[in-house]
Amino acid sequence: MSNDIEQPLALIATLVAGDRWLSADACAVFMGMVTPEGKPNRRGFLERVACRPDFPKANPVTRSWKKSEVDDWANEQRRHI
Repeated sequence: MSNDIEQPLALIATLVAGDRWLSADACAVFMGMVTPEGKPNRRGFLERVACRPDFPKANPVTRSWKKSEVDDWANEQRRHI
């Protein structure tokens, strides 16, 4: 299957399965990256985590990440500590 078809199918499958999508702010909070004031550290997330080659790719349309993929990635990182 070509990549042009795979991405929309993956998006539809995710929506049907009920997976949640996380914004950069939501990912930052989910990962515990907050400022001293308790606000999401969006910049820190984007510059230190989202840019990593092993981090799940964002949906190019919504610029958000599948929660299940972020959770799987975070669990994998914890195993390496």
